[in-house]
Amino acid sequence: MQRLIWGVLGCASFARRRTIPALLRTPSARLTAVASRSAERAEAFRAEFELPRAHSSYEALLADPEVGAVYVVLPNGLHAEWTARALEAGKHVVCEKPFATDADEARRVAAAASRAGRHVMEAFMWRFHPQHLRARAAIDTGAVGRVQLVRGAFSFPLERGANVRWRPDLAGGSLMDLGCYPISAARFYFGAEPLRARAWGDVDAEYGVDRRIAAVLEFAGGRALLDCAFDLPFRSDLEVVGERGTVALPRAWQPPEEAEIVVAGQAERLPAANHYVEMFEHFSRAVLDGTAPRYGPADAVAQMRAVEAVLRSVHSGASEPV
Repeated sequence: MQRLIWGVLGCASFARRRTIPALLRTPSARLTAVASRSAERAEAFRAEFELPRAHSSYEALLADPEVGAVYVVLPNGLHAEWTARALEAGKHVVCEKPFATDADEARRVAAAASRAGRHVMEAFMWRFHPQHLRARAAIDTGAVGRVQLVRGAFSFPLERGANVRWRPDLAGGSLMDLGCYPISAARFYFGAEPLRARAWGDVDAEYGVDRRIAAVLEFAGGRALLDCAFDLPFRSDLEVVGERGTVALPRAWQPPEEAEIVVAGQAERLPAANHYVEMFEHFSRAVLDGTAPRYGPADAVAQMRAVEAVLRSVHSGASEPV
């Protein structure tokens, strides 16, 4: 079986827990290399996952001739730079969310992908889980009627201290880390882009990033209500409200492998799946088969436009166009 050769740019603990194990389980992928700016950290990751190679710089991984695709799992503020550099080095890229720090930066990455003739996709893994595919099908078949409202939340209490999520220079904050999920879901379920955003937020006085945000996105067909926070209990739910019924996903972003959703009042248990594996498999197969991934740079740019509008509204105190 043909497999796409992958390298991982960054050694985040998140990658250790979730995405590197998923890549190792992906049928059409073969993970061979990891890179860090610390040789010791790269070697520790290599040894833990029994990978062939560890690179002590990001540049070295991008110069690795065997690697055909790169997964970028660096701090938020470095995503766009190193995604563009990977594309320019001839690699296909899956970049962790957020794709960039703003829409202009996202457009520059999209342009780099076009020039290089390589695929790039933002790593919203939730879009590949069976629960969301089933929910989308319920909407597309008219089971709950036309979507009028999407309501989503993502929060957890984040310990204060030395964490990149608290760093404004690395695009920290609850919106970039958590609120981007319900924003992307609103776009997914309305099947359209928002027109305007109105948001309210609390900026942390010590760290200078948003610790909590609530927002309304206005679509031509309805509205989305979303909130995110670093100082509230864990919440990870999504509700899609149609004219005749609702779809409820109680664990929308990090579901158990056998998730349960409620469609028009009826609970349904979905087949077991790991959405990270599904995402990497989809992207790997697209590269190997010469087809376009389901989500490309245009989707990532549109997502960053919506995120940027929410942040502008937090600071302006007014409704902002997307």
